[in-house]
Parts: sequence; C-alpha cells; structure tokens
Amino acid sequence: MRLDSKVHGTLVSNKNGVEIPEDEFIVFRAHDNALISTLTHYRHQLETLGAKQNQLLAVDDLISRVQYWRAGHPERCKVPDVEPGELKI
Repeated sequence: MRLDSKVHGTLVSNKNGVEIPEDEFIVFRAHDNALISTLTHYRHQLETLGAKQNQLLAVDDLISRVQYWRAGHPERCKVPDVEPGELKI
C-alpha cells in the first residue's frame, strides 16, 4: 500500500542504489509552509533518540537547502492543501 497518496513514482537510494518501495516513503515538498518547522522538530527528535552527528548534520543541511530554495521562490510557497477527490490510494 502506498503511504503517500498525493504522489507516485520511483525513488532510488543514493546510498546503495536500491529502489525504495512506495509503502516506505512519504513526500514533503519544499513549497510547504509547514516543512521547516517539521524538519526542525524531526531534528530535535533525532537528538532525543541519540542519532549520530552525521545524521544531525544531514538534517541541518537539508533545512538550509530548503530555506535557500524557499527564499528564491516565495511565490511558490503555500499552505498545504488537498482537493476533494485528489487522494488516490
């Protein structure tokens, strides 16, 4: 079962080249106005769980890249939404 019903496609791990099944991923887009706070909370949770420093740095880098993208595309940033009938499972 797909977890994220707003999108579909093939994702391949850069780490090992393995395709990630649709029942193992969800997608948050950079234009989502809730994303930065979501990633910040996620990073805090990683610290609480004892994640390694490399993982924390990777999330810090992701937050920076999203902030950079959002600064360059303010007209595309928005509150997330779902239209009636849009979700396909």
